[in-house]
Amino acid sequence: MTRMPVSYATIAATLESQNVKDNVGGYIVKRLLDAKLVIEQVETVSYPNVRGKFEAQNGSNDFDEYDIALVPGTNQIKGVRNQHLQNNRPRQSTFTGSVDEHGFVTLPNGCFQYQEDGLTAYLMDTDRVNVTNYKGMASGTTAAVKYYVYSFSPELKAQIEKTTTAGPLGSQTGETINGGTYDIGEVSDLQLGLTPTVATASFAWTVTLSKLGKLFYGADNTPTGKGRVGFVKKPDGTWTLKEWCVTNCMF
Repeated sequence: MTRMPVSYATIAATLESQNVKDNVGGYIVKRLLDAKLVIEQVETVSYPNVRGKFEAQNGSNDFDEYDIALVPGTNQIKGVRNQHLQNNRPRQSTFTGSVDEHGFVTLPNGCFQYQEDGLTAYLMDTDRVNVTNYKGMASGTTAAVKYYVYSFSPELKAQIEKTTTAGPLGSQTGETINGGTYDIGEVSDLQLGLTPTVATASFAWTVTLSKLGKLFYGADNTPTGKGRVGFVKKPDGTWTLKEWCVTNCMF
C-alpha cells in the first residue's frame, strides 16, 4: 500500500505535458489503474496545525526559538530557528520538518510531542537524556490533507509468485510476476573456455509479453537484448547447458 499527496493520473498527465517518452513508473501505474489491477482510494488525514513561535524551556540562559509554519496541503513544516547561545553571536537558520497525525513533530534537534493546554502549546522532547521542551501559543485547529492510497487488486495479487534464486551469498526469496516468455534467437560467438570441456556463446532474445507484461512495458516497448550461455562437455562427449542469463551476465 502506498499513500501519496498527488494522484498517478496527475503524475502521468504532467509527464505527458513535459513530453517524457521513457516508460517511467508514473505511466506504468496509470495503465495498471486503467486496467483495474491497482486500486485507488482517497482518504483525508488531519494534522495538528503547528504554527507560531516556540521558545526553549530548558532552564539555561541560552535563547532557542522556532518560528514554525505548516506548509499548506501537506504535513510538512518549515520556518526559522533563532539561537543565541552563551558567549556566541546570535544565529538564524531555516529548517524543514514534519508532523504526523498523532502530533509527533520532527525538528532538526529531535522529535517532539505536540500538546495543547488551553491557549498554550508545548513541544515536549521525546529524548530522555538531553531534554529541551518548547513553549508557544496553541492554534486550536487541525489541517486536513488529502491523500491518494494505492494497493494491488485481488486479481493482481493472485498473479504474484514467490521465487527463490541462488546467489553468491546463498539463496534469496522474492516476489515476481509472469510478464511473458523469452524467445531465444540465433546463437553466436561460440568459444571454448580455458579447458576444452567448457564453452560459452552469445544469443539474441526477444520477449512475448503477456497481458500484464504489456501493461508494464507498454504496447510498443517489447524488450529485446543479447544474453550469454555456458556449456560443459560430459564424459560421453556430448555437450549440456550449464548456465545462461539475459542481462548483466558475469561470464
